[in-house]
Amino acid sequence: MSQKVVMTGTLGVMTESNLQVMKELLERKLPGAEFQFLFDAPQDDKTLIAAAKGASVMITQYQFLSDAVYDALAPELKAVVAFGIGYNSANLSAATAHGVYVCNVPNYCLEEVAVHVVALIMAEQRRMPNLIKWIEDGKWGGGYKAIAPVRRFSCSTVGLYGFGRIARYVAKMLSGFGCRVIAYDAIVSAESIREAGVEPVDFDTLLAESDYLTLHVPLLPSTEGIFNRDAFQKMKPTAILVNTARGALCNPDDLYDALTTGKIYGAAIDAYITEPPAGVERKILELPNVLSTPHVGYYSDDAFNELIEQTVDVAIHVLKNEDPGTLINRELWKQ
Repeated sequence: MSQKVVMTGTLGVMTESNLQVMKELLERKLPGAEFQFLFDAPQDDKTLIAAAKGASVMITQYQFLSDAVYDALAPELKAVVAFGIGYNSANLSAATAHGVYVCNVPNYCLEEVAVHVVALIMAEQRRMPNLIKWIEDGKWGGGYKAIAPVRRFSCSTVGLYGFGRIARYVAKMLSGFGCRVIAYDAIVSAESIREAGVEPVDFDTLLAESDYLTLHVPLLPSTEGIFNRDAFQKMKPTAILVNTARGALCNPDDLYDALTTGKIYGAAIDAYITEPPAGVERKILELPNVLSTPHVGYYSDDAFNELIEQTVDVAIHVLKNEDPGTLINRELWKQ
């Protein structure tokens, strides 16, 4: 098997220094392996195929891999490693059909994303964007007008849509604030949620009772667009939606409508479908009741260093015909 590892489609995430660290790490841990960085921006199929020919492992974040790419690169291409938690760009069904493993790196930034979620909730709870604008407009006295109406946080209900690793971390952080925390997960049992000190509820109750509703599920056919017109109509008009997971969990047209017609009070968003946001998502970004961050919830220096090292480790396991432990299409293993 070739020991060539290529990386592509990272959209400004990797610096020359980061790339050098990754290259040296791979070559030190697996002598004879070759690392090559292809493109920062996603490319068309023809360009990508020509550059990646002969690779055994492809590491990517935003490069969508079409059937044509797999047709051209498999069977030499053994695995696609998502540079992070999300693996939608790997095109799981096409990869599986071509016998190509899809892996991710799911454990490197749990604390960072959870902290980012809580920070967004706190910023919204204390209406920080309003207060900053109040001062920027030259005002001082009467600043409470930029906050009101607002409830004491300990009187609020925070809802978690999904109860995986990050959601559990968020729940643990919120436990010190005295607020009510509820959660819905289609897979995790009510008993498991309750054992974590969180109140399990059904989806409609989550929508109806959450003052802050934060999203913690992967993007799947069953979750894509689940926050739509019907869901927003069931939420409180004072509710704030927090999305640090995947932009496509929300129908963008319906979210824009909900934010501009008072169906919900506001949103805090770190993940959009198109990045940077375009079309209706750009309009959402510019709304005064939306607090946006540029998809950085995952980041700390420590987390990014772990991401690089864990990504290299996954690639090495594949090159050595070892189970990397983070296979998404596990049904292919040892076939």
